[in-house]
Parts: sequence; structure tokens; C-alpha cells
Amino acid sequence: MPQYKLHYFNLHGLGELPRMIFHYAGVPFEDVRFERNEWPQLKANMPFGQVPVLEFDGKLLSQSYAIARYIARQHGLAGQDDWEQAQVDMYADCIKDFMINGRPVHDERDPEKQKVLMTKFASEKLIPHMTVLEAQLAKNGGVLVGKGVTWADIACYAFFNHATVKHPDILKDSPNMAALVSQIGSNDNIKKYLETRPAYH
Repeated sequence: MPQYKLHYFNLHGLGELPRMIFHYAGVPFEDVRFERNEWPQLKANMPFGQVPVLEFDGKLLSQSYAIARYIARQHGLAGQDDWEQAQVDMYADCIKDFMINGRPVHDERDPEKQKVLMTKFASEKLIPHMTVLEAQLAKNGGVLVGKGVTWADIACYAFFNHATVKHPDILKDSPNMAALVSQIGSNDNIKKYLETRPAYH
């Protein structure tokens, strides 16, 4: 088995989904975290000058979703055939849309402005997409694709576990997604990780 190292800042961000896939799958890896003031010395050694970066067998892989997809495929969390893999990618990219479009909400520090941005994000992206996700979870027995958990489900967990810190009611109208988040969160490996990971950033 490759000796995996995942390089990322000492925060959640784009490194958290690959970390959670590793933990859910029970795959050992070295969680290489560093502070922002250390980044200038490390940047030149990273593909595209950015992180996260997965290191294994002397190779470097960049881009968070490429890393997540690779880990998932290596450990049975990416779908059982080409069509399932394509569906998994589709739903995972939906969560990526949430991350990109929700970033202004996350970054805004003024509470009133944040409320305005959250309302816009919810009406334009979150609610329309969640309608599709809720229907798929209901139709497919509680997971997004196939008969078991895939990295798309873990992506949902990673996003909403993070989002509910500041927006605890974000899933109040999405019972199927809330159930999925609870299911992933009850995994023993995930619970152990959450008990030991650094505080929320």
C-alpha cells in the first residue's frame, strides 16, 4: 500500500474532504499540516503552487477534488461502474458548487451583510440544488449513488458539518440530507477523527 501524505494548512478548507475520505475508509495517512507563515517556504515545491497536495510513491497530486476522487477510487468509494462513477462525480461537483458560491457568505464578517449574502446563496443555489439532492436520497435509499456510501456522500458530510457551525438551521428543511450527514458522522473512524482534529477554522 502506498505511504500517503496529505499536505495542507492547519485548517479545514479544501483539505478536509480528502482527510475525511481517508478516515472513513480506514486508510492510514500522514496528515501534514502547516501554518500560513510557513507557506512561502513550501509553495515552490507544490504543483501549481497551491495545496492540498497528495504525496505517494514519490508522486505529487494537486487539486482537492482530483485528490478526493483518486483516494475514493483506490478504496471502493467511487461507484461500482463507469455510470455510477459519473453520477458520483456529478453530485460531488454539486457540493463543490456550494463551496464556491457559499464562499462570500463564509468570508463576510459583518452579520447583517452575511444574512443578505446567505439569503441570496440559499435562493439561487442551495435550495434549487437541495431539492434535487433530497429527491435522489429519497429515491435511492438514503445515499446518493448505488447501494452504499461514496465520496459524494462524504463530500455532503464535509460541507454541511462545516456549514452548520455558523448556520445550524441550514438542513432544517432537508431531512434526507440531515439523515445522511448523521449517518456519515456516526462512522467510528469519522467520530474518532472529529474528537482529535484541531479546532474549527
